[in-house]
Amino acid sequence: MLEAKIEKALNNQINHEMASAYNYLAMSSHFEYINLVGMAHWMSLQREEELDHAMRLVRYVSDRGGKVELSAVSKPTNAEGEILDIFENALEMEVANTKAVNDIYALATEAKDYATQSMLKWFVDEQVEEEKLLSETVALVRLAGEDKSALLVLNRDLGSRQRQASE
Repeated sequence: MLEAKIEKALNNQINHEMASAYNYLAMSSHFEYINLVGMAHWMSLQREEELDHAMRLVRYVSDRGGKVELSAVSKPTNAEGEILDIFENALEMEVANTKAVNDIYALATEAKDYATQSMLKWFVDEQVEEEKLLSETVALVRLAGEDKSALLVLNRDLGSRQRQASE
């Protein structure tokens, strides 16, 4: 059985993952609207990953006898504007997600909930990858700057991204 405070934190993280997925959907839709379909594809894959993360947490809470309690997801607010701003907003979202995962891990450590620590280890490692991916992409968008040719090449390259299999 999950301790109440850990169950609550995990439910908050489920909501955080769902909100991230919703934001990535909005970002993808915006890129689709402005005909940057490669960037739209890239953001769509991010959305899928966030949904996978939420479902991984849902299954864990259920497997531990906890109650999954879904909350409302807010309307995305940072999904439009300059390309660089959108990617920087995505990076900020991932940094916030990392902090939230780390906070739950600390809570599980304090509670000596070894099963939750073990499950969260995957998320800790995943967030390192997520931040690296977004940091690299932000750097490329910055490098491209206002060069439309460079942005079109980057759009094409981001569109070739393949979905990674989750464990």
